Amino acid sequence: MAVAGDEVWVLSGVYRPNTANNRAATFTIAPGVKVYGGFTGGENQVADRMAGKMTTLCGDIGTEGYHADNVYTVVTMLSGGALSSTLDGFLIQNGSSRNFKEGVDFGSAGAGLFIKAGAPLANHQILNCSFTQNKAHNGGAVLVAAGRPSFINCTFIENTADFNGGAVYNMGIATVASPIFRDCVFENNSSNSGAGMTNNGTNGNSSPLLIGCSFINNVSLMNGAAIYNITNDNGETEPVLEDCSFVGNDSILGDDVTGNGVSKSIADKARANGGGSLTPTVRR
Repeated sequence: MAVAGDEVWVLSGVYRPNTANNRAATFTIAPGVKVYGGFTGGENQVADRMAGKMTTLCGDIGTEGYHADNVYTVVTMLSGGALSSTLDGFLIQNGSSRNFKEGVDFGSAGAGLFIKAGAPLANHQILNCSFTQNKAHNGGAVLVAAGRPSFINCTFIENTADFNGGAVYNMGIATVASPIFRDCVFENNSSNSGAGMTNNGTNGNSSPLLIGCSFINNVSLMNGAAIYNITNDNGETEPVLEDCSFVGNDSILGDDVTGNGVSKSIADKARANGGGSLTPTVRR
């Protein structure tokens, strides 16, 4: 029922999208709506909430502790026009976006949070949230289909992807998906590649900005335990990292950051120089 400009205040507790075994059920946030959790009931304004207090949004709607019958995606943020939404003060857990179909779409990606694409690109705000125990084919906790959302003071812990992006998958394929992450923690996530984060800028742009973030004990079977970058010479994937730390991350190829393909800027530079190395880079 909420529309642009509305605020929704949610009491502490555990909430589930649906209890009728409908795996497609999801908490949908309309464009321009601000949703705040962590209230105890006596607050008069958002700033009155106790620091660190969260409301739990849980995808476990079937057999308790059995992931295969959980909802595909716990929270979906819609994008419409230039309206930006807010999600603040939530623990998001137990989504299971695993329908065993090809593609990076609802049902196979973004088990905790799926940020839908829209035009113009939205700049949603995700603040003081924790994502844990979410599983997907791609983007175990979060799938950013497009836009430049900001994740501030968020944690991504023990999320899993069968393929890429154990915690976060930024899908800038033929569009822009370049979020901002400030003071975020990526810990104990796992995937085939990019356990902490995968940035796919194929024929588009996926160049997130990470400030003061920590990548701890993330594990990938193949590439980039912390960050995995995918692109081609028609796209751009050049994350900018400032004051970030990497501890205990492990993978077969590249313990921390690994790239696959060549960003457009690098390819253009190499062509201008008559050839030469086309090694993917990450600006630090």
